[in-house]
Amino acid sequence: MNLPNLITISRLLLTPYIVWLLLIESYFLGFIFFLISGISDALDGFIAKRFNQKTLLGSYLDPIADKFLIVSAIVLLGYNGYVPIWLIIIIVSRDIAIFGAVIISWMLGTNLRIEPLIISKINTFLQLFYIVMTFAVILNNKFLTELILSIHDVTTYLIAVSTILSWLFYLRVWLINVNSVNKN
Repeated sequence: MNLPNLITISRLLLTPYIVWLLLIESYFLGFIFFLISGISDALDGFIAKRFNQKTLLGSYLDPIADKFLIVSAIVLLGYNGYVPIWLIIIIVSRDIAIFGAVIISWMLGTNLRIEPLIISKINTFLQLFYIVMTFAVILNNKFLTELILSIHDVTTYLIAVSTILSWLFYLRVWLINVNSVNKN
């Protein structure tokens, strides 16, 4: 077990605590622990690449930890009225579709190997950023409220577009993998 995998596992273990904090509407602590989790996502990736510590386990755990953190936070922030339901539907639908494609490919016996696409990395960053901005809106910093609200609104639509694009790109990868679409 290397350091990047330990960081990823700690992010997985921290997510239920963040969920609890959001459920009891302890937004300041939720924000702090979410920020720590978001930073840990960048840190484990940096360490794995920089020090050649990429592992098969990490290639599975990292996206699972990301999705667990992001989807949990987005759904609960939406439940508490801070994220539009339509955005939650787009995000969760894409993740379910990708998971379903992996399961179908496994059932068909194809060797589906999905590498993270650049659009997906941008999408993950935007989602993490959006959640941080949502916390900032909730915590209502008087000096930055207008700027934060503007950035928050723009990020809402950027996430919707990048999530849909990511979904379409992964759909194409999957269709090519099951030999349903010409690679060109």
